[in-house]
Amino acid sequence: MYLCVFNGGLYNTIMQNQQKYYIRFFSVCLGALLLSYGLSEIPNRYFNTPHFWIPTVFFALSTLGVNALLTKGDKQSKEFVFKTLAMSMARLLACMIFVFIYSLINKPQALAFTCHFMIQYVVFTIFELSFLLKYIKQAN
Repeated sequence: MYLCVFNGGLYNTIMQNQQKYYIRFFSVCLGALLLSYGLSEIPNRYFNTPHFWIPTVFFALSTLGVNALLTKGDKQSKEFVFKTLAMSMARLLACMIFVFIYSLINKPQALAFTCHFMIQYVVFTIFELSFLLKYIKQAN
C-alpha cells in the first residue's frame, strides 16, 4: 500500500511539472507572438511583414518536438548529451533551410521575416535551455 501511495505522489509530481511546462510554454508562445506583432507594426524594412506569425508557429512546433524526444529515456547518460547537441544542430539546420526557402519564395519580405525569425530563435532557445537545465536538475 505504501508503494502505491508513493507512486501516486510521484505521478502527481510529474503531472504538476508537465502542467507548469505547458503553462510556461503557452506564455512564451503568446509573448513571442505579441513581440513579433508589435515589431511588425513598426514602419521600417527590418520588421514590417504580414508573416510575423510564421516563425512563432515554426518554433512552437519544433520546441514541442525536440522536448518530447529529449525527455524520453535516461537523463544521466552520455547519450542524453549527444541527443541534446544533435537536436540543437538539427534544429539550427532546419531553421536555416526554412529561412532560405522563404527568402526564395518571397524576396521582398525576406529581410523582415529573417529578423523576426532570429528574434524568435533566441526567445525559444532560451526557453528550451532553461527547461532542459531544470529537467536535468530534477533527474539528479
